[in-house]
Amino acid sequence: MKESFTLDQIRRFSMVVVVVGIVIAISGAVRTGSIILSLGASAFALARYSQLKVKRNIELILPIAICLLLFILALSLPNAR
Repeated sequence: MKESFTLDQIRRFSMVVVVVGIVIAISGAVRTGSIILSLGASAFALARYSQLKVKRNIELILPIAICLLLFILALSLPNAR
């Protein structure tokens, strides 16, 4: 039995989640699409950061901050459908 997922599998899955979020946002559910997109993008950023050989903090903090701000913005949207 496989104990954990590889980082490439996590990256692929997070890209699928990002695409699903974009499709949902385009189809009309902006708040839901933005939340899904921010979660998928943050998972992608974390997986990519853990694969880097030279780790700089800005390469983790900036994408996670952008995803967090997108998440907060999606929650604060009035009447988003």
